[in-house]
Amino acid sequence: MIHTQLQQRIQNLRSNSAGGFTMVEVVIAGVLLVSVMTSVAQMSVAALAGSKNLSSRAGIEAAVNNDIQLIQQADSYLTYQSIEDLGDQDDACQAPTSYLINYLETEVPAADVEGFNVSREITTGATDDVVQVSYQFQGPETGVGDEYRVIELNPNFSAQCYTTN
Repeated sequence: MIHTQLQQRIQNLRSNSAGGFTMVEVVIAGVLLVSVMTSVAQMSVAALAGSKNLSSRAGIEAAVNNDIQLIQQADSYLTYQSIEDLGDQDDACQAPTSYLINYLETEVPAADVEGFNVSREITTGATDDVVQVSYQFQGPETGVGDEYRVIELNPNFSAQCYTTN
């Protein structure tokens, strides 16, 4: 009978210890869980930052592209006929680039791009018959620095200024 009671106690101890976790196993599982959660949180923060930069870049690029289209549209509307109607053909034909620069600055103000911290400059290009429009802005990503967009225009009306005698 004592022998049977001893066997029963040993069986009870074995069945109780086989079903649970030790403290060391619980601590290791907790450390693993915390490290996985930390890495997931870091990836989420990086994804949010990248999303914000992408949104900022899209806004800047859209503003610059819109301004370029407005400038090209204004240049195409400035025809020799419209200048002649204003009586400015002598001034326009003597300095076509200067006339186009003044016209563009009047017709297409830089207010649309300045809202995105983009500076626009309209100048005479590398040659006297070209107008250069330059855009400068700070890239939204870290480490990018200043970025530039440059377009060149030739006054559409200037071809009709030249006559042969």
